[in-house]
Amino acid sequence: MAKILIVNKRDEIIGTEDKEKCHDNNGILHRGFSILIFNNKGQILLSRRSKFKRLWPLFWDNACSSHPFKDENYERTGEKRLKKELRLTCPLRLIDKFQYQAQYKNTGSENEVCALLVGEYNKKKIKPNPEEIADWKWLDVPGLQKDIENSPRKYTPWLKIGFRIYLKKKNILGEKIDKKKLNSILIKLTKTVNPAIERVLVSNVDKKFKKIVSYQISTGGKRLRPALAIISCKMLGGKLKDVLYPAASLEILHNMTLIVDDIIDNSNLRRGKPTTWAKFGKSIAECIGVNYSAAIFQTTGKSKKSALISELLAKTLKIVMGGEILDILFEKSGRENELYVVKNRYRKITEKDYFKMIGEKTASLFRTCCELGGIVAGAKKKETEALKKYGFNFGMAFQIQDDILDIFGKEKSFGKKVGKDIEERKGGNIVILLSLKELNTAGKNKLFKIIKKNRINKKDVKKAIQLIRETNSRQKAYRLGKKFVQKAKDSLDILPKNEWNTTLKKLADFILEREK
Repeated sequence: MAKILIVNKRDEIIGTEDKEKCHDNNGILHRGFSILIFNNKGQILLSRRSKFKRLWPLFWDNACSSHPFKDENYERTGEKRLKKELRLTCPLRLIDKFQYQAQYKNTGSENEVCALLVGEYNKKKIKPNPEEIADWKWLDVPGLQKDIENSPRKYTPWLKIGFRIYLKKKNILGEKIDKKKLNSILIKLTKTVNPAIERVLVSNVDKKFKKIVSYQISTGGKRLRPALAIISCKMLGGKLKDVLYPAASLEILHNMTLIVDDIIDNSNLRRGKPTTWAKFGKSIAECIGVNYSAAIFQTTGKSKKSALISELLAKTLKIVMGGEILDILFEKSGRENELYVVKNRYRKITEKDYFKMIGEKTASLFRTCCELGGIVAGAKKKETEALKKYGFNFGMAFQIQDDILDIFGKEKSFGKKVGKDIEERKGGNIVILLSLKELNTAGKNKLFKIIKKNRINKKDVKKAIQLIRETNSRQKAYRLGKKFVQKAKDSLDILPKNEWNTTLKKLADFILEREK
């Protein structure tokens, strides 16, 4: 018979006992968990317990509830249970714990210290295990609130308690309405900064070349980088007119690196459209990249602190290129005609190596965005350091989510080819890195064999993703991302408490929930 963990009121393990015995009479205090799953429509997933359940059979419950059978973190235990009961996977986060005791007729009781876990799942198909679950449905949050008030007896006691706790904490969990507000802020800032970007890019350019020069910037993008600069500036009391052109320089710099990156990686698709080199050819794309380089410093010339900002951008660009070189050297094979790459390729990549690479290639630019906003606003040294910490940790989380989306994203939403990092033999993807660490020898060898092939086809990519799905790499990567998000948010504590500070906190939460 399965044994579960006996705990005290502080959730400290004091022993184990048979599962059935723990639920006899008034029950023995034991460890449990309850999982709330939401989708991006603001609905919660409810499951109806199987008629074979000893306690509360055929009652409506949250997505899944169970007990850990050994001392491991709640998230990992919950994710495994979700897979068993609902045959779905998604990262979970622990938001609270609660203790309760509830009796069901004369059959037995629950007496638990219960961890409340929350996750998001947006796929349509759910195929529950019929031994565990009799039925399931999505219900909007207000609808569940109302139904619990009207018909409380059809719901399990732990769902009612957990849902009540969730409602109290929902403001820190990042609701759909917050995403809408964030998107509306980003759209507004995009409309503000776009004209400045376009004016600088096409100035002093022959009329017949203006369209090809503007193409890269016209393909879209969230304009996160200039937005961070503007928000950081306004948080410290700076003026939009002073930060506008420096903010534009950040988006131009970013797009210049994308032009280079797409040429290096032979990428044909970005933001759901052909890349600049794929549309116009590599030689023309290289010329456009030079134009973007010049435009960066044209914009800084329009700032009162042009010398300081120019120095910062030049330094950042050098750091980004250093990260780009590391990314190339992390590739497992390919570029056999590039002798330096072949000779200096990393044979073994550690998490420390990975964090250095993304810190330079991605996070350094986000750090500069926030620092630049502070410079324009006249930030004090402590404020500047806090902004830099926020931007860097935000960028680290951003890249981790990009790596997750490269393997598990939807191409239509992501705007890039899913599995591209496998195709490009990237060792510098945290999901691939963690999978290689977790897979057994046979699985590891299979994955290595694929990403070291001279030619990788769609079938190879599919096989590699199947191997990766056998691991917990997605969940582990997500948890790493959450740590960086928390560090980013913590750094804002010494900065002015206003709507812009709140926006930065919400943007940090949003970055790991985005699908593109």
